Amino acid sequence: MKLRTQILLTFLIVIKLLLGSVFMYRIGMGPLFSGANAIAAEQAKDTEVSAKKDEKKPKEETIDLKYLISKKLEIEKQEKSVAAKKAELLSIQDEINKKILKLTQLRDEIRSEVAKKKAVEEKKFKHLIKVYSTMKPQNAAELVERLDIKLAIELMSKMKGDAVGKILSFVKIEKAAEISEGLVKRK
Repeated sequence: MKLRTQILLTFLIVIKLLLGSVFMYRIGMGPLFSGANAIAAEQAKDTEVSAKKDEKKPKEETIDLKYLISKKLEIEKQEKSVAAKKAELLSIQDEINKKILKLTQLRDEIRSEVAKKKAVEEKKFKHLIKVYSTMKPQNAAELVERLDIKLAIELMSKMKGDAVGKILSFVKIEKAAEISEGLVKRK
């Protein structure tokens, strides 16, 4: 009986050790009770931990990648918008430049026409001065009396002094005085 009891006790101890090991392994304390297996278990545990960390990293990278992709798309959209606005502004600038060119041409044409008109008026006025200078002073005086005072002053200011003197001697005294005053102020 002793032998049977010993075998039974040995069997019970082995079962108890196995059950304890399984229990310890289940709760995560397996490497504490086994020598060579403890190192392997630690390495396995380290591998699991690093695998878990690696599993977490792709998720974080996925979040970062999604964020970066969304930002990239947003930036591309903004770049397209900016490019469209730039093109629009360039077309507007071209239109403005064309209008400025057209206005410059119109201004030059107007200046040219004004210069031509002044030249014609100046030519007519010189002709009028020549006519009044060559007329008899009495006839010129009669015409000067009928002219607007400003025109008479302008006309007399362009004529030679002796011709003006001869004409004014035949003009009525009040009108001659006004013309003389205007001539003095003009110079």
